[in-house]
Amino acid sequence: MGADELLRALKAVAEPTRLRMLELLLQWHGPRTGPIRSGEPGLCLCDLELLVGMRHALVSHHLRILKEAGVVESEKRGRWTVYRARPEPLAQIASRLRGLAAPRGGPDSRAA
Repeated sequence: MGADELLRALKAVAEPTRLRMLELLLQWHGPRTGPIRSGEPGLCLCDLELLVGMRHALVSHHLRILKEAGVVESEKRGRWTVYRARPEPLAQIASRLRGLAAPRGGPDSRAA
């Protein structure tokens, strides 16, 4: 993941509603509507509308930004669209951030 992709992803998930939506896509195990099988990851747009308490257009806007950043994917199933988080880019983001936090061997890294 290059610097531009990293920055786009960080900007996308830095917004509180989008971060909440991403968390729901990764962790939701409650009831869902639409064509999602039991145990399958993801949520339909109508599920996200209910869970975040926002209208269709605003939820769609946030999902579009997450998709453009590469952290969410979608799949059409008839009249439904299933949204899922993409674990690989999220792992790459986490790895890059851990790399930034790792101590360096320079003079500023010595204990006081």
